[in-house]
Amino acid sequence: MKRTLFILILTSILTISLLGSVQAQDKETFVMGIEDEVSNLDPGFTTISVNERVASLIFDGLVEYGEKNKIVPGIAKEWTISEDGTEYTFTISKGVKFHDGSELTADDVKFTYERILDPEAGSGLRAKIESIESIEVLNDYKIKFKLKKPYSPFILAMTFGIVPEDYVKENGEDVLSRNPIGAGPFKLENWEVGNEIELSAFEDHWNKVPKLKTVIIRPIAESSTQAMELRSGGIDFAVNLDVGQLQSFADNENFKVKSAPGAGINFMGFNFDIAPYNNLEFRKAVIQAVPFKEMVPQIFGMLGQNAYSMLPPTLWPDDREYLKENTVKFNPAAARKKFAELKENGVIPKDFTAEIYVSNSRPSQVKTAEAMVTALNQAGLTAEVNAMEFGTMWDMLGRGEIGMFFLRFVSDPDPDYWLYRFFKSDGSLNRAFYEDEEVDQWLEEARVVSDQEKRAELYVNVLRKVLTKDIVFYPFAHSNQIYVMKDNVMELEPGNSLLIPLVTPTANVYKK
Repeated sequence: MKRTLFILILTSILTISLLGSVQAQDKETFVMGIEDEVSNLDPGFTTISVNERVASLIFDGLVEYGEKNKIVPGIAKEWTISEDGTEYTFTISKGVKFHDGSELTADDVKFTYERILDPEAGSGLRAKIESIESIEVLNDYKIKFKLKKPYSPFILAMTFGIVPEDYVKENGEDVLSRNPIGAGPFKLENWEVGNEIELSAFEDHWNKVPKLKTVIIRPIAESSTQAMELRSGGIDFAVNLDVGQLQSFADNENFKVKSAPGAGINFMGFNFDIAPYNNLEFRKAVIQAVPFKEMVPQIFGMLGQNAYSMLPPTLWPDDREYLKENTVKFNPAAARKKFAELKENGVIPKDFTAEIYVSNSRPSQVKTAEAMVTALNQAGLTAEVNAMEFGTMWDMLGRGEIGMFFLRFVSDPDPDYWLYRFFKSDGSLNRAFYEDEEVDQWLEEARVVSDQEKRAELYVNVLRKVLTKDIVFYPFAHSNQIYVMKDNVMELEPGNSLLIPLVTPTANVYKK
C-alpha cells in the first residue's frame, strides 16, 4: 500500500513537471514560479505580496507606475489637484472594458474605493485612503475625491485595481476573490488551488494587448525546487532563489539574472521603553561591536547591498552620503570599553543577556544575527539569538516585550510610507516606542506640503535625527529584487516589488 501511494505521488510530480516543461516551450506561454500559494485576488484585500502581484495582472487602476516608479496615467487619462491639495479630479478614458465586456465608469471607481473605506470590511488598504472625506461622481467619466486635509502621498493609492460594481453586487465579494474580473491586461481562465493559476491575454485591453497569450503561475515555495524547474524547462521565470542558486544561474549563458536595488530594507531596532536598550551609549556600543558592512556582502551576496538609510536607493530624498559619513562606525575596542563602563555604572546588569529577536523565515537576517552575537560576545556583552515565527514575534513587539530586533520592510514609493508609521509617536508600526515632538512635527508637515523639495528637506531632518542622533534603528542591508529567467524572455525588468511587470507603460514581455 505504501509503495503504491509513493508511486502515485511520484507519478503526479513527474506529470506536473513534464506538463510545465511542455507549457514553457510554447513561445506564447509564460510559466512563472512564485514563492507561495495565492489565496485571494480581490484587489481591495490583496495585502499579501503574492496575492497583490498576481492581482496586478488582472486589475488596472486610475494611475499606474511608469519608469523609475513615477506615477503615469492609467485608466484615468488625466487628473487635476486643487491648489489647497484637498480635491483630486480624475477623467477616465472612454471605452475601457472589464473582462466581461462591460464598460468601466466612474461608478465602478467610487464603488471600489468605498468598499475599501468601509471599516467593517477590514481592508488592509484602508489606512492609505482614510484621508478621503467624500467621493463624488461628476459624470460617467469624471470623479472627484475630496480629502479631509492635504495628504501628499494620496496619488499612490489611485493605483488600486478597479472592480466592476455590478459583478460584485450580483455575485458577492467571495466570488470576486476566487473568480476576479478586472480591466487589466490578463483575465483568469482557470485556478487549480495549490497547483497553478492560468491567465489569458485580454484582447480588448484599453492600453496594450499582451504579446504573451497565456500566463501560468505556479506556487513553488522551495528555492531548490524553483531552480530545478527552471533548469529542466518547467518554468520560464523564478523569483525566490537563494544566494547559492543565484550564482549558478549567473554563470549560465542560457539564463538571465537581473537585479534592481531597493526592494526592501533590513534593519535592527531598539525598544526605547526597555533598559538598557533605551540607553543611547548602549545602542552606540552595540553597533560599534559588529562589522555589519563586512558581513552584508558575505551573507546577502547578490540578494542585498549595504544600507545607510531607511529609504531604498530608488526613492528620494537621497541623503545616503551624509548618513554613511555620520553613522556609528565599527570599533570593537571602543565597544568593549563602553560595555565595561556601562556594567560598572549599573546600566547593564551583571547577569544581563542581550536577546536579538529575528524571524526564522528570513535566513539572511538569522545569519546576520548569529554573526552579531559572536561579535557582541567578543566585545564583552553576552548575547543570544531568538529566532521565531514572524507572527509570534510581531505580537511580542506590539506588546513591547522585545528590546532588540531585526525586521525587513517593503512599501510604496513615497517616503511617508517608509517613515511615518515607524517614527511618529503614534505610528502604526512604531515598535521602538520612540517619541519625539520635533520628529512628529516634521512628519506631519511633510504630509500636507505639496512641494517635493520641501518634503525632501523635512524627511532629511527625520532621517538624520532617528538614525544618526537618536539611533532608533540601524539599517544594514537593502534587499535587491532579483529575477531569474530563460535567455529568450524579453523586456522583463525588476524594479517594483508590488507587481509583476509583464505589461507596463514601458514594456510588453514576450519570448523570442
